Amino acid sequence: MADVRVWLAVFTGSSAICRGIAAWIAGAPTLRLVAVVVAGGFLRGWPGWDVAVPAAAAVWLIAAVVLGMRMPNPLAPAAPVDEAAAEDVDTAPDEDAPAPGGIPRERLVRALHTVGAPHAHISALAEHLEATTSAVREALTAAGIPTSGGVRMKGRPVAVSPGVKAADFPPLPSPTEEGAQEGALTSNNNDNNNSGRDFVCVPDDTNPALTHVRWLRRR
Repeated sequence: MADVRVWLAVFTGSSAICRGIAAWIAGAPTLRLVAVVVAGGFLRGWPGWDVAVPAAAAVWLIAAVVLGMRMPNPLAPAAPVDEAAAEDVDTAPDEDAPAPGGIPRERLVRALHTVGAPHAHISALAEHLEATTSAVREALTAAGIPTSGGVRMKGRPVAVSPGVKAADFPPLPSPTEEGAQEGALTSNNNDNNNSGRDFVCVPDDTNPALTHVRWLRRR
């Protein structure tokens, strides 16, 4: 296994060295390629060429092994996944959490319908929400609301500007029910004509759901 690791280090290290040389040449390809060719021709005619080539090969091999051994081992087994810990992670989105930029989606949607004339500029939304335009853009992207490069809006110094088209406005959120509906209230208004009179409730013989009120005559 150790021998295989060394051979893999030679391969991965050599690849890293080649990428470095390619990146160096790509910085100025014409000039540096010419420099490499000239240097190779000069060294080829150098009397010590026969010694320089094996020495250069040995340096390359050592450098490749050192670089390859520092890289992640491709033969190492993958780290086990803790399934219990993964199940404990709550991946459900927090609806109450503010969107990027600190602007909740519901507030953003209401602002669109408030400032839209008929479309809404991003700058107008930023002024209404007292936020930066970049924060508004982030919130629109997070909410999945598309933006356009230029929309027309009335009452703005610049009529056409980046913003959201009226057709892309999400519907307004449903109003929150503040409390349960209360039962029918009994009227406290008294009829002056009926003041002091008594009455009795008589069930309807044909329809039990109905009740008749029968006023009693005064004595």
